[in-house]
Amino acid sequence: MESNVALVKSAKMKLDAADKRSNLANETRQFFDKSFRFGETDLPTRLRIELEAVDASRQAAIAKINYAVSVSNLRQALGLLPE
Repeated sequence: MESNVALVKSAKMKLDAADKRSNLANETRQFFDKSFRFGETDLPTRLRIELEAVDASRQAAIAKINYAVSVSNLRQALGLLPE
């Protein structure tokens, strides 16, 4: 059971980090989109930033799922019914 608690804590830390990365990537995407519209940034750079933002969002979604799985496993180890 202690290992399940550790897994939940680890998954929560990963989720928080992935959310921060996703938020920063989205902010960066907005800045580079604005810069591109003003002609200050080239298309390959804009596409690279877009790819990084999409990847960060995908990783945040995966981290959210992994956190939910670890919480579910902990609840099962404690003998609780699923929510």
